Amino acid sequence: MRNNRGIHVAAIVAAGAMALAACSSGGDQSGGGSSGALDLFLNMPAGSPQEEVMKELVATFEEKEAVKVNLTTAAASYEDDMKVKMASDSMPDVISTHGWSVLRYSPFLMPLEDQPWAEYMNPSLDEVMLDSEGHLYALPLEYGTTGMLVNYDVLEAAGVDAEGIDSWDKLNEAMAAVAEKTDAVPFTSAGKDKNAGDVGNFIASGQYTQQELQQFADGTFDPQLWESGVTNHLQEWTDKGWINPDYVSATYDDMARQLAEGTAAFAMSWPFVLSDAYDFNPDVNLGFIPLPGIDGPYLVGGEGVSAFGVAKDAKNQEEALKFLEFLAEPANAKKLLEASGAYSGLTNVEVDLGNIQPSFDKYVAPGTIPTKAFFDRVYLPNGMWNTIITSTDGVFTGQMDSAAAAKQMEEQFKTLYGQQG
Repeated sequence: MRNNRGIHVAAIVAAGAMALAACSSGGDQSGGGSSGALDLFLNMPAGSPQEEVMKELVATFEEKEAVKVNLTTAAASYEDDMKVKMASDSMPDVISTHGWSVLRYSPFLMPLEDQPWAEYMNPSLDEVMLDSEGHLYALPLEYGTTGMLVNYDVLEAAGVDAEGIDSWDKLNEAMAAVAEKTDAVPFTSAGKDKNAGDVGNFIASGQYTQQELQQFADGTFDPQLWESGVTNHLQEWTDKGWINPDYVSATYDDMARQLAEGTAAFAMSWPFVLSDAYDFNPDVNLGFIPLPGIDGPYLVGGEGVSAFGVAKDAKNQEEALKFLEFLAEPANAKKLLEASGAYSGLTNVEVDLGNIQPSFDKYVAPGTIPTKAFFDRVYLPNGMWNTIITSTDGVFTGQMDSAAAAKQMEEQFKTLYGQQG
């Protein structure tokens, strides 16, 4: 069996739960401003498989182009470091945009839609990676997408056809069947690793009409909408005992082990959990399926962590553009993506994702199932992520009911929206 540990590392970076310190292969810890050298400041943890591959690619690029490159990486501190760099006008030549190329970094980046690799961008990324004028600000090496993680063996034992779960009623019927006919818990989540944030965010992405979404975008938060669309579902699962009993202390490894051992049927997280589960039990039958939305099944995702932009005032702009073109070469992109365990955002790059490849082939590759943007990135003010975590967690632990959780979201929304200026 192919080892999928790279997927674990990559996705935890995306959740901001990895390494606490930065590392540099070029000796410059600033991540910007080095005279005469191409400065890269990238979001990946020290010692990770993707960092090792990136170092190899950087060395090859240096030799090929006779260019000195300073590579600096960070994980948990990356966003805070970038805020400092933007505020102090000390942008590196190349940065990881990690899902925020348009909404956060576009004022600091040069448009890239005329670059030779842009024609290969997966069209499913258009909605989240192009601004209103059609400008593209990052090389979308990674297409981050996921759905509802499932153990097919548990569902089969419960008499549930995963293909038929296309509505909330069908999902709840499936959970009820799992609870009644098997010894597995219907849904597992990792309270300790703040997986509650993904649960709330993923659900919200597919529960509202365009008119309701515009209401959020315009600065109005209706707690009854959040309650009916998100927290009522969580309340029902909690009241019926469908959440793993060890939720508070559970980690992503615990989620993976429960799926691997057949003691859980469903989860909402990233495919790295499935890959870890296969490490625990190579014979298990796992995958992901679309989530149920008001307009039909959907996936969540978009621009991944491994997306790279060039500063509009880069001191080494020509070399920076060459570096992105170098990364976009299919052989180089394939190396980095397989080290990260990520699906490609470029249609001319094929990757082998091991045991989870069938789910991507079935639900992502055809392009027939819509990929909804992460709700918080489009419809909530910056800083709401922690409130999604605490409000979802509050329902799962019984510390608040669905109405109180929605009210907490409303209060924080008003505070943060008012601070946006």
